[in-house]
Amino acid sequence: MKLDNDLWQYALQLYGRPGVEAACLALQQESSLSVNRLLFCCWLATTGRPLLLEALERSQAAQWQHSTTEPLRALRYQVRQQRLQTPQLDSCYQALRRAELAAEQVELGWLYALGLDWPATTSAGCPDLLLQNLGCYLRSEGLEPELRLLTELQVLVQAAAGPEPARRVLQLRW
Repeated sequence: MKLDNDLWQYALQLYGRPGVEAACLALQQESSLSVNRLLFCCWLATTGRPLLLEALERSQAAQWQHSTTEPLRALRYQVRQQRLQTPQLDSCYQALRRAELAAEQVELGWLYALGLDWPATTSAGCPDLLLQNLGCYLRSEGLEPELRLLTELQVLVQAAAGPEPARRVLQLRW
């Protein structure tokens, strides 16, 4: 598995755009969505590949997410709360942040390898494919297309594909 790959670089670049980090974290905290999967949906669209949900759910990336990334995040959240009363826990909290980021990079490495095996079906950078990939992921999570969720997604789509596809997010149904 290659950790420093095109998906990792894409994720760093997209996540660093104005508003994307806050939108992704809101989607993670309020809707229990995976930031890595959101970024993966966007990256797949840049390569002309649709999200293949069944393959994703059976993948090493999904196993890693459930066994490693999510437990590290839960532990970090626990320590974050505890350090409010015990500031000496800050170094432990920072170590958990670094460990979670490293686990996310491994997960993105698995996702990158998985996505490369999927056939491209449309032209690279297709906004319709981006919306299709996100809709497929959201449907798998059993979420309803409510305004708060769509507003956060709009920020991500704006950064990934521009204003025209972002306007279409509010009409997105899955």
